[in-house]
Amino acid sequence: MSLRITGAAVNQLEHAERRGGITIGKLSEVACALDCTLVYALVPNSTLEQTVTTQARAVAAQLLGYAARTMDLETQDIEGDRQSDAVELYAQKLIVSGNPWRKRQSRPRDEK
Repeated sequence: MSLRITGAAVNQLEHAERRGGITIGKLSEVACALDCTLVYALVPNSTLEQTVTTQARAVAAQLLGYAARTMDLETQDIEGDRQSDAVELYAQKLIVSGNPWRKRQSRPRDEK
């Protein structure tokens, strides 16, 4: 297969690619014309462990945020350090549970 395009069109494709304005379909056509395989990949910026921990902390903060706001309204606010510790502890529980992406309706009770 050949693209059958001019040098100016190739130049436009190169500029579009640099600007992020080229489609996957067009890249696939170009790859085929060059007897290449288009490989499209997402490469993480952090480790899987960092991604899971960040997600678990976000979910924990959201879930515990409701409790913290309620307690604050009742003048039983939690100090910043204690709230941070509570978020970290709950995040670890979410990780151990196996799904830090799932937002739970209510906080599991601590076993005593």
